Amino acid sequence: MLLASLLTASVLAATAADPPRAPADIEAIRASKRATAVRIEQPIVIDGLLDEAAWQLAEPATDFYQQQPTEFELSTRREEVRFLYTDSTLYVGAMLYDPAPERVIINDLKRDFNGRDSDMFGVVLDTFLDRRNAFGFLTNPGGAQRETQSYDNGRRADANWHGIWFVRTAIRPNGWTAEIAIPFKTLRFPERPEQEWGLNLVRVARRDNETTTWSPVPRQFSHYNVAYAGVLKGIAGVRRGRHVQAKPFATGSVGRGEPEGGGWTGDGDGGLDAKWGITSSLVLDGTFRTDFSQVEADEQQINLTRFSLFFPEKREFFLESPGSFQIGIVEPENQEPRRDLLPFFSRRIGLRGGRPVPVIGGLRLTGRAGRNGVGILTVQTREFEDVPGDNFSAVRLTRDLSASVTAGVFYFGREASGAAAFNRVAGADLRYRPVRTLEMEAFAMRSSTVEAESDWAGRAGLRLDHRAHRARATLVHVGDAFRHDLGFVRRPASGTFFGEYTRVLRPARTDTAIREYTIGADAEITADDRYRDVLTRVGGVSFGIVFADGGDFKAGVTTTRERILEGFPLGASGLTVAAGEYAFEHASVSYQSNKSAALSGNIHAQIGEFWDGRQRTATGGLRVRVNQHFSASVTIGRNSISLPQGAFDPTLLGLRLDYSFTPRMFLNAFVQYNGDLDAWLSNVRLNLIHRPLSDIYVVWNEVRLAGATRRALQFKYTHLVAF
Repeated sequence: MLLASLLTASVLAATAADPPRAPADIEAIRASKRATAVRIEQPIVIDGLLDEAAWQLAEPATDFYQQQPTEFELSTRREEVRFLYTDSTLYVGAMLYDPAPERVIINDLKRDFNGRDSDMFGVVLDTFLDRRNAFGFLTNPGGAQRETQSYDNGRRADANWHGIWFVRTAIRPNGWTAEIAIPFKTLRFPERPEQEWGLNLVRVARRDNETTTWSPVPRQFSHYNVAYAGVLKGIAGVRRGRHVQAKPFATGSVGRGEPEGGGWTGDGDGGLDAKWGITSSLVLDGTFRTDFSQVEADEQQINLTRFSLFFPEKREFFLESPGSFQIGIVEPENQEPRRDLLPFFSRRIGLRGGRPVPVIGGLRLTGRAGRNGVGILTVQTREFEDVPGDNFSAVRLTRDLSASVTAGVFYFGREASGAAAFNRVAGADLRYRPVRTLEMEAFAMRSSTVEAESDWAGRAGLRLDHRAHRARATLVHVGDAFRHDLGFVRRPASGTFFGEYTRVLRPARTDTAIREYTIGADAEITADDRYRDVLTRVGGVSFGIVFADGGDFKAGVTTTRERILEGFPLGASGLTVAAGEYAFEHASVSYQSNKSAALSGNIHAQIGEFWDGRQRTATGGLRVRVNQHFSASVTIGRNSISLPQGAFDPTLLGLRLDYSFTPRMFLNAFVQYNGDLDAWLSNVRLNLIHRPLSDIYVVWNEVRLAGATRRALQFKYTHLVAF
C-alpha cells in the first residue's frame, strides 16, 4: 500500500516543472564581476558601524544572484560590499539591506556556527586564482565566526581550519552590517607586486530561505566552487606573513574511578602545537605531547548489524587539512555518505577500543607545489596498558595531469615500537571530471602485514550532480586477507556494487510551500570476494519533498535478501541471527522541520520485517532556541525488535544544552543514555577564546557503566604566538 502511494506521489510530482534554464548571458554576468580594493593609510576600527569616510572611497560590489529559490534571478534584497586594505590587512565592509531587520535570524553565536540555519554573510577568496581552492570567512548578524579552507571546487571543505581574523556586526534600521578585518598573514598568496584573486560573496536571508551569491553559482554547487567566482583586483605592494605560529598549552585534571578506587587523583602536563608556512602553499604542522581533552564526546550508536560502526573524527590536529589525505569521491551534503572503504581514517591513531592512547607527537606537511599536491603525516604513540607504542605514517602525493584529470599515489603504515609487527598499505588513484557536473574516480591498494598474506582492495565510482538529476554508482572490492590498520573497511572479504538515481523536480512557481520534489531508486548487490556467491541484495524506492522553509519529508520502501554464513549477535541483547537465508522488507518515513525556527524538530519511523522477526523503530528530536544565546535539544531513539528467540528494545536518549555568552565564550552540556549498554555519559565543556586562536577549556566527563563510575575534571590553557 505504501509503495503504491509512493508511486502515485511520484507521478504527481512529475507534473511539476523543472526550473528555467540559466539566462543566456549568465557567463557575461560572471565575466563582469570585478571588484577593486582601495589602499588606505590608516587602519579601520572594527566596530560594525562602517562610519569611516574611507569606506566611500571604494566602489561597492552589488547585484547578488539567487541560488535559491529562483536560480540566477537577482536577489530580492540589496547588498553593498566594499574592500579596503593597508600594508597588513584586508578590510571588508558589507551593508546588507533588509526590510525587517528586527526579524533577522541568529541561531547561535558559537564559533563555527551553521551558516545555513541563520542569516549569514561570507567572503570567499581564491588567492592563487587557480579556480579550485579558496578561503572562506563567514559571519551572522550576531558576529559569530566561521572560517573554512576549501579544495577541489568546494568538493572538500575544511571547516576545522582556524585563522586569525576579526569581525563586528550591527543591526541597523535598514538592515545589518558586517565589518571584517583579515590580516594578510592569515592568507597564503603568491609573492608578486600586484595581486588578482578569485572572489565570491554569499548571503543567506534565512526567513525566506534565500541564498544569493555575487557571482552566480548554479544551485547544485557550493558557494566555495570558485570556478564560478568573480575577481578582486587592486591589491598591490603587500607581503604575506612568515606564517610561523607556536601554541604552547598546559593541562591539568583530577578524576577518580569507582569501584576501582575511591580517591581522587590529579595530573598535569604541557605540550606544544606549531605551524610553519614553508612556502605560500606548503605548511608544516607539529605537535608534541598532544592533548585532546577538550574534544566533545561521541554520539552514542546501537549496532544492529554485523559490520563496524563509523564514528567521525573530532580531534583538531587530525581534522585540519583533510583534503590532503582524502581519496576518492567526497559525497555532497544532499546525499547520505557511503563510507564503505576509506583508505585513510585518522581515528585509528591514538585510540584503542574507544579509549585514548597517549600521543608523543607528530609532524604533518600539507599543501601544493605547482600542479602537485602533498600530504605527509607521521605520529608516534606511547606504550599503553602493556601494549607497545606505534608509529603511524601517511604519504599522499597527487598531480594534476590536466584541468580535469588528477592522479595520485599513497602509502599508509603502522609500525609497532620494539616489535616485529607492521601493517603497510600502498596504492594509486585517479580522478576524472570531464564536465563540471560529472566526476569519476578509481583507486586500488594492496596490504602487507607481518605473518599474513598480502591482498588488495579498491573502489571505482562515478557521481552526477546535475540540477535535475543526481546519480552515483560504486564498485568496491575487499580481499579476504586485506587488512588496513589506518583505514576503515565496513565489510571485509566482499565485492559490492551500489547504484542510486534521484530525479529532482521543482514547481514552476517559487512562491509555493514546496521547493522541490525528489524521486529516487537504489540497489546494492554484495558477493564474497571471489564473486562465487551472492550474499546480499538490497533495493529501494523513495520519495521526498523539500519545503520552502528548509524542512523536508522523506518516505521509502526497502527490500532485503541476505545469506548469512555465520551467525552474529544483535548488540548486547544476547539475541543472535543464525546462519541461513532471509528475506525482509521495511517502510520508513521521516520529517525535519525548519531548523532556523525557534522551535524545530524531527521524527523518523520505520516498520517492517527484520531477519526472521519484526522491527519497529521510532526516533525523534526537539530543539528550542530561547534566543541567540541559549538553546536546548532532546533526542530519543527506540528500537522494538521481536525475534522467535526473544525480544529487546534498546533506547538512546540525548540532552544537549548550549549557551553562548558572547561570540568568544561558550558553555555546552551533552548527556546521553545508551540502553543497549545501560550506560550514562555526561560531557560539559566551557570554552573561552581569550585571544585569537587561544583558548581556555574546562571540561567535565562522567561515565556510568555496569556499576562503575568514572569522573574527571579537566583544564586546558592554550596561547598562540604568531610571528
